[in-house]
Amino acid sequence: MKKILLFVLLIAWTGTIQIFSQTYVDISNTSTCKQALDISRFSIFGPTTAPEEDENINISSFNLAIHPTWYKFTINKTGIFMFDIIPQNQKDNYDFMLFKSEDEFCKKYDSGKLTPIRSNFNPPGNSKGITGLSYNGKENDFDKSLRVNNGDKFYLALNNVYKNGKGHTIHFKELKTIILTGTVTNKKNGKLIKADIIWQHLKDNIVFISSQTEQKGSYEIEVLLNNQSNTFPKYELCVYSDKYFPEIIVYSTAEANNLAEKEVNFELYKVKKGLNNESLGVIYFRPNKSVIVSKSEKVKMKLLKFMQLNKNAEIILEGHTNGLFPSTDVDFELSAKRAEVIKEFLVENGISPARIGTEGMGSKKEVYPIPETEEEEGFNRRVEVNIVIF
Repeated sequence: MKKILLFVLLIAWTGTIQIFSQTYVDISNTSTCKQALDISRFSIFGPTTAPEEDENINISSFNLAIHPTWYKFTINKTGIFMFDIIPQNQKDNYDFMLFKSEDEFCKKYDSGKLTPIRSNFNPPGNSKGITGLSYNGKENDFDKSLRVNNGDKFYLALNNVYKNGKGHTIHFKELKTIILTGTVTNKKNGKLIKADIIWQHLKDNIVFISSQTEQKGSYEIEVLLNNQSNTFPKYELCVYSDKYFPEIIVYSTAEANNLAEKEVNFELYKVKKGLNNESLGVIYFRPNKSVIVSKSEKVKMKLLKFMQLNKNAEIILEGHTNGLFPSTDVDFELSAKRAEVIKEFLVENGISPARIGTEGMGSKKEVYPIPETEEEEGFNRRVEVNIVIF
């Protein structure tokens, strides 16, 4: 009985190996321009087998090319085009050249008459060996993204400069454009004000657009969005004006794609010296802890933006607790720790510690000295921002 059971388990285990084994795309016959493989229908192509060695490469192509691969593809969406070339072996070094297709392309390439519109021949500067096109191309191992139209055709030539290398995966990425419109007004009197607008990709911290409203406070800007359903970046729309607190809205990809159908209007509060609880907001904390509650994340980020945009501003962070009066040592320690946590966050994000003071107030300035509900207790557990220089 044991032998039969062991045999059954071996069959099941072998079947599992087959199910989860990796399937590689054969690229053994794609080493020349004329053999270019059409990968238009893919958003992710690969992983592939290793490129074949070819020592008879035309000198007009890669200087040291001995493991080339050629692809061709057609763009199916107008927007901003990017891609990643991801080696299976992170130590491999893939170079690439991207060409815009034209009549008799391969003949012209073989005769040395064509120049790539994008390329990269630098050794990878990242730990995963990835190269390709990024939005701004500032990284050592990436070239700049490309604005493309539906129907544009391209050739992509890859080369692994190392012998005994592995294959690769190509991940195509797209950005589309939408038009955002709206107004910026003074919260107190409703008057339109001139303001700056920043649209930023939070995952990569890339500023996609920086613009201004018209003199009367209305704006219309073109912004970029990731156009792929299998990615989930977040975007930040930040609006600020001189002597006003900035306003920030964070959008998921799905939310951002709906913005073209509606106006996004902003109301800004003016900055004043002293406490700005109404205009900036208050940062609240969990009971008996120096951990902020999730609803206060926006206030924390708004404070950071304010400090980044106003280089001369100096503040005192006043920490508070929900406790009995008079305050105990525990109250003072916890309130001071809450203020220090916010200071640490600001300093970690580039704000000079000389611009930030902290003070533990204990429980001597409670919003509700005798709280009757958990909600009222929550209003006591806080950090307030006192602007002393602006």
